[in-house]
Amino acid sequence: MEFDFDLPSVSDDEVREIEVIKDGKCYGVFHVKHQFVNSPKWLLEWKRATAKLSKRERDRIDNPQTEEDVMLRRGVVIRMFVENYVTKSAGIPVKGEGAWKHTASNLVAYLSDKRAYWIFQELDEFSSEESNFQTEALEDDKKN
Repeated sequence: MEFDFDLPSVSDDEVREIEVIKDGKCYGVFHVKHQFVNSPKWLLEWKRATAKLSKRERDRIDNPQTEEDVMLRRGVVIRMFVENYVTKSAGIPVKGEGAWKHTASNLVAYLSDKRAYWIFQELDEFSSEESNFQTEALEDDKKN
């Protein structure tokens, strides 16, 4: 027996581009995949991300009591997101003569800065929103 839920299909291997702009300034262009939060795949990624932590650190991120505990959890979440859902980043403002080079460690450092946490929140929200990754919308975009 097949069930007909009449729901749009969502692609988890398609990459979408998001440009993060605030007050007219670009804070980066990112290519992200859809994250099915709390799916079996996502839960396994979370388990791998926390496997390197000690029992005490896992307790701290599961039940944060201090600002340091919150920052520890935030760091684990950002690292997991970058490693699994961000495929490319560009256009990130860098002071001086240097240019942005996309690496996981560079991006984790950038998004972990307290002043840039809102950028991570934008990316996380975008990649969690199914409508941004619906197969029908992706096919329409490819036609245009």
